[in-house]
Amino acid sequence: MFNFALPARAAMPAAFRLILALAGGLSVAAFVAPAGVSAQAVVALVNNSPVTTFDVEQRMRIASMTERRRLDRKAAIQELIDDQVKLIEARRVGYRVTEDGVEQEFIKLAKGARMSEREFETALQRAGIQPSALRAKIRADLAWVVLLRDQARRGSQVTNDELESEIEARRRKDSMITEYVLRPVVFIVARGASPASRMAAANNVRARFNSCETGFDELRALPDVAIRPPVMRTSSDLSPQLRQLFERTPVDRMTPPSPSSEGIEIVAVCSKKERENPASQRSAVAVDLSERKITANARNYIETLRKKVDIRYR
Repeated sequence: MFNFALPARAAMPAAFRLILALAGGLSVAAFVAPAGVSAQAVVALVNNSPVTTFDVEQRMRIASMTERRRLDRKAAIQELIDDQVKLIEARRVGYRVTEDGVEQEFIKLAKGARMSEREFETALQRAGIQPSALRAKIRADLAWVVLLRDQARRGSQVTNDELESEIEARRRKDSMITEYVLRPVVFIVARGASPASRMAAANNVRARFNSCETGFDELRALPDVAIRPPVMRTSSDLSPQLRQLFERTPVDRMTPPSPSSEGIEIVAVCSKKERENPASQRSAVAVDLSERKITANARNYIETLRKKVDIRYR
């Protein structure tokens, strides 16, 4: 099967669809939070502020259901510790995350899920997530954004030498990409019909096909044949196997038949054009290098901040 379609943008974020699906069959009462921290085991202290087993369970749920991340218990504890570290540092440098700021971000998430704030809170609770736990994560995330922005001003800029070196490396590796115009054709296998006969029909058409301008006229007269609209793809969009296949197939010719979920599929290669790879262009390289540098600096920064606070594991 020629699976070279790009993923469609979902109307609603997948994470929120997951919350709603899970929420539908669960009872709010099943996930009532304990009355206080004392009812929970403390797994760590950050400057005497506790991280509890309930916090850990909530963070693992948030990661799984709203961010599609798998987070084990150890990683969840570390995230929660880091959140407190970020908030401590933010207060130290004079930045205070306001409740209004947290609420605005929470409402944005609700709107992204096409819900009111109250509906979103109910959906979270039914999925086993306390809204307060998500707000706590938002609070730490907002503090971290400000801290990283301040760090970026102090030394995350990409130097001209770094930029030129990366551009040269990318050009040596893959300076050009190929842009294809492709047109899939499906020989539908009816219920009870022989796939072998449709494979033979596809091979017969492929042998005669020699023009994307006129070759499809004959196909339109054939029964149980679907001619799909043309699609444009670049070599960077394709898997290595498909890239090799389309490179070997001349323009105005078709690929060998392949079974698909709909029947037997062949693809006409209607044009090939080479152009400069956008990934090697200066602006794209600069953005990519800057993001990588910020990510690396963020890892070093959080490690430095951890050393400034008293962290005790229980």
